[in-house]
Amino acid sequence: MSRGPGEDVQKSPGAVTATPRLARAGLLDTARVLGGVLVPMVAEGVVARRKTMVRLGGRLDTHGRAARILNGLRARHDADALALTFPRPMVLALRPPAVTATLHGTPDPFTPASTEKVAALSRFQPTGVLISDNRHRQARRELNELALQTSADVHSLHRRCGEIIESEVAELLPTLTDGHLTWDAYAVAHWRMVRRFVFGDAARNDEALTDLLTVLRRDANWGPAFPRRSATYGNFRRRLDHLVAAAPEDSLAGIVRDAVDRPGSLDPTGQIPHWLFAFDAVAVAVHRALALLAAHPATAAAARTETAGVESTAARVLPTLRATVLESLRLWPTTLAILREASRDVRWDGGLVAEGTTTIVIGEFFQRDDDAMDFAQRFTPEVWTDGRAQGLAGVVPFSDGPGECPGRNVVLMFATAVLAAIGRDVDLDDNVLSPRVRAGQTEMPHSLDHFDLTIGLRAAR
Repeated sequence: MSRGPGEDVQKSPGAVTATPRLARAGLLDTARVLGGVLVPMVAEGVVARRKTMVRLGGRLDTHGRAARILNGLRARHDADALALTFPRPMVLALRPPAVTATLHGTPDPFTPASTEKVAALSRFQPTGVLISDNRHRQARRELNELALQTSADVHSLHRRCGEIIESEVAELLPTLTDGHLTWDAYAVAHWRMVRRFVFGDAARNDEALTDLLTVLRRDANWGPAFPRRSATYGNFRRRLDHLVAAAPEDSLAGIVRDAVDRPGSLDPTGQIPHWLFAFDAVAVAVHRALALLAAHPATAAAARTETAGVESTAARVLPTLRATVLESLRLWPTTLAILREASRDVRWDGGLVAEGTTTIVIGEFFQRDDDAMDFAQRFTPEVWTDGRAQGLAGVVPFSDGPGECPGRNVVLMFATAVLAAIGRDVDLDDNVLSPRVRAGQTEMPHSLDHFDLTIGLRAAR
């Protein structure tokens, strides 16, 4: 799943891509990237968002400033990627050929298990597929695809997923104060849905599990700079093992548990922490998608028409709502940067990407690229239904290539079912909404603070 986020099915195995052009940044350009792009991103929290820093970043327009810096670098350098002058070897993608070569070159010559990613994610998913070595990666990848049913448009648990979402949304809506859906209110309901879907109904109120995961994810923000909480991880893993052992067959945990006769080094249970990590990104995407629907009544009306009379919205691919979720992820990616590491020397035009070099793809820069699309800064859901978005190499809300998110379709099924359940009986009120996204506003802001985002709901007319 994304984020992060997470990564998905191979769209074009062995895709042949043009060799990117590589240039080297001087000290001044490297400083611009570090100070104006990477440091604000790290400060915001790459594994678990820091509320204070997200709010500050919005006020300082750090995302917009980063886009301006990257556009300036692109204008100054006749290259697809820029090697930074920094003790740690890094290459920054500037144009789509570098994105395609990197993501379609996974896992060779670009491994998803970059040094930075391993240092962070090993705190709560040490056997997760994203940071697995070559001996285990393929088998764990296949296990994830099997459990998440990557190749299916709709997961076999769609009916169960829909029932869970409908019941939790029905319980959530009457509790809202003055019809205001805040992030805090939605997040509580969201995690109840997730725990039931992943582990079964008995886990609905097991907030201790997700609280422990949050602690470990916050530590992961610091990479290797923060001491490891071995006892906290031990408590988390024991609780996880217990829930997986007790999970019913009609749960994601039950499916992955029963998929392997002899788990051994595959560690089916060890794949689940990344799913939970990705479901946090799903919550953010859903909350922002509600804001987009509230600010665009015509799209909200089309979505309601689409879901009218549908018994189980999770059983159907709902084009308008799916496109709204994808636009939420395009405009405001939940994965701030996609990292890969060269597992061997790679020759690009103009220079060598040496073994051990971290390649960096800033998703938002490419997904809101005015040079590549005329809708870059606008909410334009139709680009996902007419194929325009899928044809753009840098638009990768779930990553791309062999490392694309195996949970992509589960994410879209879950998210669209939540939006359908909320929108079925209430209207979204654009009068009670973030001041940064309003009805009639054409260009979307570069950042949208989901923590402070409140959406008004009123009884359907």
